[in-house]
Amino acid sequence: MGNNTSVKITGDPKYKRVILIGMDGLDPKIVSALMDQGRLPNFKKLSAMGGFSPLATSNPAQSPVAWASIATGSNPGRHGVFDFLGRRVSDYMPELAILKMNPKNVFGKREAMFLPVMQENAFWDYTSDNGIPSTILKWPMTFQPKQNNAKLYSGLGVPDIKGGLGRYAYYTTRDISKDEEGAEKVVEVTVKDGTMRTHISGPNVAKLRTREAAKVDLNITVSGNEKINMEVDGKKITVHKGQWSEWIEVSFKLGMMKTASGIVKFFLNRLNPEFEMYMTPVQINPKDPAFVISSPDSYIQELADEVGHFYTLGMPEDTKAIEEGRTDEEAFITMCDEIVEEQEQQLWYELNKFNEGLLASAFFSTDRIQHIFWATRDQKHPLYDKSYAAKYGHVIDDYYGKMDRILGEVMKQVDDRTALIVFSDHGFSTFRRSIHINSWLVQNGFMKLTHKIASGDKDGGGLFKYVDWKNTQAYALGFGSIYLNIKGREKQGIVDTGEHADSVSRALREKLAQLSDPDDGQPAVRNVYENRQIYSGGQIGNSPDLIIGFEDGFRGSWQTAIGGAPSGLMEDNLKKWSGDHIIDPSIVPGILLTNFATTGNTPSQMDIAPTVLSFFGMSAEGMDGTSLIED
Repeated sequence: MGNNTSVKITGDPKYKRVILIGMDGLDPKIVSALMDQGRLPNFKKLSAMGGFSPLATSNPAQSPVAWASIATGSNPGRHGVFDFLGRRVSDYMPELAILKMNPKNVFGKREAMFLPVMQENAFWDYTSDNGIPSTILKWPMTFQPKQNNAKLYSGLGVPDIKGGLGRYAYYTTRDISKDEEGAEKVVEVTVKDGTMRTHISGPNVAKLRTREAAKVDLNITVSGNEKINMEVDGKKITVHKGQWSEWIEVSFKLGMMKTASGIVKFFLNRLNPEFEMYMTPVQINPKDPAFVISSPDSYIQELADEVGHFYTLGMPEDTKAIEEGRTDEEAFITMCDEIVEEQEQQLWYELNKFNEGLLASAFFSTDRIQHIFWATRDQKHPLYDKSYAAKYGHVIDDYYGKMDRILGEVMKQVDDRTALIVFSDHGFSTFRRSIHINSWLVQNGFMKLTHKIASGDKDGGGLFKYVDWKNTQAYALGFGSIYLNIKGREKQGIVDTGEHADSVSRALREKLAQLSDPDDGQPAVRNVYENRQIYSGGQIGNSPDLIIGFEDGFRGSWQTAIGGAPSGLMEDNLKKWSGDHIIDPSIVPGILLTNFATTGNTPSQMDIAPTVLSFFGMSAEGMDGTSLIED
């Protein structure tokens, strides 16, 4: 792991305690407006104590990139996180960039199952190594966590029990078309003698010639019109219509005396005329973790012993389920409420015994709520509906209020020996139009296809199915990333490094800068960035060659993310995922609130790590950020 930062103790600590509260996706425009309306009294109070300002976000403005930059005080060219998705150079295929299996772990050792994704040390690595008690709750991009002196519970990137990012199951007697979105998650059940006998799928288990999912029996008995009785892995529970179940432990037999323990929740949608029930992805059981998700390994069990079972999935708020009609708005909001409540309990467990050192806690449901409900506040959004907005238009503001309430409770614990930093990783805006970047590359001669994409192919030949690599100069995947098809780097590269690559890059930037909406002529791209313009460091070779900064209202399409090139160029965004932030970083800064005065410079999220270190009398040489307080 390359690390160029040198940290030295240069003076006495300025504070005895340092508290960081991260609130994903909070936007400075909304915070300012709600403060002016008197609806965020604690934000207002904190801003008067120290300051409130926008916080420059990462490029691209994506949570994995931003949180890694905050943790390391470094740009992506050093910490190595560039997008939710990267590509395998060997075959162009998209792969998760926030979760990396360890291919050398041939014996399946639990402690060596995954590889770290951040390639730089975080600020708590330095504080804990210098004897400063450091506790970090739910921080993204820390899975699989380093085992050092910090107490850490990993956030975004933590998988479900199957080792993926989390796939729900939907049990129903309804006949579901194989073409319906989310059909692969449906488990069809039939009623026989008043009972449905089915199963819960778990991790894959190697058989003689195949790999099959381990299963746990699930028996469901309908009890009247309002509830069901279930037997799950030998446990009996009752679930009422329109309500969430309690957490239920399930144990999967993996052979060779091995088991894996998970936890699930159910939501009973309806009993008539058809049975329909949602089940969360099978989460890692914090009381018996199948993977190492904390440091020390036992820390997650300590939290569970204190607060009970809780969501452990890195991104637990199931936006896919509400988009695909498997849960409704009320169920989704309740899910987010429970997630925040669980995280609050963990924060208070630590805060109540926090005497000295560093404590950082991150909340994320604010981001997911805005993704889903943004159309309620944008009358120009193609999904805007006046009655829907009247019903759910309060939800986003309510969640900002929820964060204000939590902040108020934390501030009661803050004295003059305590520094408090509240921040968000990026802001938020509307997502009205999807752009198919690979389709644009085809139309402009940078990509060649072997087949014309049929209008009914909703994935647009996903996974680069029809790309003629021998005649393709560039390709797009992820959420705004373009890669040149470089000779000697890509498997079938045709672009020479040097002047040839520079000329292709220049042509791409010039033409993309002119991209406009064919419907109304609105500019769709604000900036196109070359990697070497915005990144520096040893990981730049793994970065995209170009990063698109979209104009407000536009975003790269879901099809682009997985290498698709649909027949059109743009389309209305008709998904419930109606808000976003993967646009030009200048449009979506985060927020920074402190109880101390900061320097007059415009703060960047990379300044947070060196600021924290300076509080403890430590200085960082080599970080890209600088301390926000005067020495």
